[in-house]
Amino acid sequence: MKIEHTRVGATAREVVGKPIIVPLANDGQLLVHQIGHSPDSRAEVLLFASLGRESSDFNELAVALSKNGFAVSLVEAPYIHGAVPSRENPSLFDLAEDIGAYLSTCTQPVFVLGHAFGNRLARATATRFPDQGNGVVVIAAGGLKPIDAKAVEALLNCFNDELSAEEHQSAVRFGFFAGANVIPEYWLRGWHKQTADIQRRATRMVQSEDWWGAGEKPMLVIAAMNDTIAPPQDTIDLLEREFSDRVSAVRIADAGHALLPEKPKEIAAAILDWLNKALD
Repeated sequence: MKIEHTRVGATAREVVGKPIIVPLANDGQLLVHQIGHSPDSRAEVLLFASLGRESSDFNELAVALSKNGFAVSLVEAPYIHGAVPSRENPSLFDLAEDIGAYLSTCTQPVFVLGHAFGNRLARATATRFPDQGNGVVVIAAGGLKPIDAKAVEALLNCFNDELSAEEHQSAVRFGFFAGANVIPEYWLRGWHKQTADIQRRATRMVQSEDWWGAGEKPMLVIAAMNDTIAPPQDTIDLLEREFSDRVSAVRIADAGHALLPEKPKEIAAAILDWLNKALD
């Protein structure tokens, strides 16, 4: 079957929630989509997406959390849908400082949640603002060990607009999806190269050890057993050993680096269970 080519950089899909703009220094602006916000919300959960990806990857999770009494804030990455960082060439901690502008407005208990690259930003934010968060959820939590060369190639090819549609889909599958798991059509769009380049540079500007511990916050770590980019031995296994007193670990079979579209019910259930226990 011929695959219809979808341009890299095209919008993946509409994001849930009401858009809120938070002004940043130097004419920057943070874009946050809010869903489930009310005075009766149990807590607020901030969501940070994967490398170069849009916050709409969290749509299903955001709806599930909001239906269970949580305020959810989907944070858009730089240069997606009009988001602009406060610095032209930000480090990972500079991006965390931008998140801090939103954290300062939060009035309820706050948890930060990051997927893939977003896990780095979540832990950097928790490190930078230790008094403004109650815990951290990380999904596909790499960042300490080098990524396998073939996985790096697949990841970079997801942002390569010169590939054929078949080649692009093959890269998405190898990097993000396990076995024959269905790739949702919106995962063939929403690859923002400018954003990914900024995020990769931001990561290189900070030592992994400086954010790896997530500011000594409680952590829920969710890992896919078929992840080629952030395999369990380089992520969840390390975190569980190093921070055994504050890490809760959930391993999910038959899923790759994407996780969210592959196992949405399992992920939502694990996160809700951990959040409820954290708030008891």
